[in-house]
Amino acid sequence: MKIFLTLLGLIIITSNTYAKSDKEEKHSHDEITTNGLSSGETTTNIININVNGMVCDFCAQSIEKVFMKRDDVKGINVNLEDQKVVLYLKEEANIEDKTLSLIFEDAGYTVEGINRAS
Repeated sequence: MKIFLTLLGLIIITSNTYAKSDKEEKHSHDEITTNGLSSGETTTNIININVNGMVCDFCAQSIEKVFMKRDDVKGINVNLEDQKVVLYLKEEANIEDKTLSLIFEDAGYTVEGINRAS
């Protein structure tokens, strides 16, 4: 009987631990979604890019790293679920569609569309 109660206690503790960690993950994800930014700063000079092939956090991190090295990029948001990348450029900066497509193609992704918000 002691063994049974001990095992039951461990199961309850373990299930509570997993439930708490799921809530914490959702909370941090909500903050990222609300913030709308993966790296850098937001601006009003925005380019929305629909990209195919992004499947994991490593994909997002590699895209962030490539674009944040550019002088004309102030911030970036990579959304794996929607397969979208939002670039926040310096106010007077511009990156041509052809250049954007080449950067993504070199990284192994396909650009489906580019929309400029400013």
